[in-house]
Amino acid sequence: MASPQFVSNLQEEVICPICIDILQDAVTIDCGHSFCLSCISWTQDPSDGLLKCPLCKKSVRKDTLRPNWLLMNLVEKIQAMSPLEAQPEREEPRCQKHQEKIHYFCEHDGKFLCTVCRESQDHKSHKANLIEEAAPKYQGLIQLQLKDLQQKEKMIVQVKAQGERKIDVFKAQVEHEKQRIIREFKHLRQVLEEEEKFLLLRLAWLAQEGENRGHFFGTSTEAQLNYLNRLVDCLKAKQQMSPHEMLSDIKAVLYRSRGFQFLQPTAVSPDLEKKLSEAKSRHDSITETLKKFRDNLQADGKKDKSRISRGMSGDLMKSLSLILAPNLVLAHAAPVTLDAASAHPDLVLSPDLKTVALDFVPPGDSEEPAHPECFYPFRCVLGSPGFSSGRQAWEVELGGAGGGACVVGVASEHAARRGFLAVEPRAGFWALRIAGSECQALIEANTREELPARTNRVGVCVDHERGEVVFYDAITSQHIYTFQACFPGRIFPFFRLLFPGTKITLSP
Repeated sequence: MASPQFVSNLQEEVICPICIDILQDAVTIDCGHSFCLSCISWTQDPSDGLLKCPLCKKSVRKDTLRPNWLLMNLVEKIQAMSPLEAQPEREEPRCQKHQEKIHYFCEHDGKFLCTVCRESQDHKSHKANLIEEAAPKYQGLIQLQLKDLQQKEKMIVQVKAQGERKIDVFKAQVEHEKQRIIREFKHLRQVLEEEEKFLLLRLAWLAQEGENRGHFFGTSTEAQLNYLNRLVDCLKAKQQMSPHEMLSDIKAVLYRSRGFQFLQPTAVSPDLEKKLSEAKSRHDSITETLKKFRDNLQADGKKDKSRISRGMSGDLMKSLSLILAPNLVLAHAAPVTLDAASAHPDLVLSPDLKTVALDFVPPGDSEEPAHPECFYPFRCVLGSPGFSSGRQAWEVELGGAGGGACVVGVASEHAARRGFLAVEPRAGFWALRIAGSECQALIEANTREELPARTNRVGVCVDHERGEVVFYDAITSQHIYTFQACFPGRIFPFFRLLFPGTKITLSP
């Protein structure tokens, strides 16, 4: 059975430096430091996706995190220990080796020595003082350490208060923007209700992120403050002990005290502030544009009200409804054809290059084409032309048994065309997989996000400046999914036919 002090010492060795609690799902990063998986994930930099070690500031990729099974097993064993009740005071301590009374404290290795030990070969060259003489020195060290920790405590309390105020201001700004959107959208036409819902949903997400960040900030700072208070209490308790009790384990106590570092978490991340600013800018821009649009409609209505009404019920109404999908307003409808040079040999293209079909699968593997631009062995084809600026939009109609099965999206000009294709953003593909009643976003290797939408006519809109690929239902104009991207050069419409009988037709 372990003593309480022994268990406590072990627990100190498996503490996460961020949350100051027992490690949960322990991971070790390249620099050698270990953290809870959830805690180290909070340090990800949105600009480059890298994680930053809060102890040594080294940046590492998230995919390099590896579970530390040894630490996890150690945590389980420590938590399963049942320490003994505090042991009663013992008689005056004696040297376990020589059974002599202990009189000295070795400054070199922090051990208690009897007279025989002091003269032994192991300690003869070390500086050893009488316990009564050594104690005042360490009393002074404790006092210095207490002052340092108390100063850190004041600083943490101040930072915590400032961070909490900043969080409150941020949440108030979110709430103010929410109320402003509600107030101003009341004056817009009924067709703008979906835009209002979208903006409110975006702000609700921001509010939730602010709440999550506030919870993490409060939990982290409170945990570190509690840990600091425990160190202070421990040092104060040492001051009240007898010299022998005080000097027992004094090296480890002072080491933990000196090693305390306040890992200051970010109260409101620049990324959240940027997204709030973007939401405000989007709201202001749309409001101003639509006010001018409304005024123009009213002026034109005096001349030909019936003509305007017919226009509103047709293409114009559809264009306004597409505001649901971010940044589709004023997107250029780009005529798209199929690039025959990139088509897999099994695919059948129509003479006008607007339709591609996979009629059957040959009994044997098709011969690998010599042309390097052809996809092989995946049955894929690109659209043409490629885009490198502005906004473009096109629509795809799916057909075949059960609605067909395919992958629809865009591909970078640098994306691979031969061998096994990892259809994911990191490989230069931003796409949806549509098959039967399923619709999934291909977000990373072997990972798909299930989406509620199911349609046989999909719209794709690309915004190069904002770095977005937006998918929407071309029949109902409902938003399906948005990829955030950084496009390396030109991108092309991309299609992969999964099962025989599938057919894809492009528009316009």
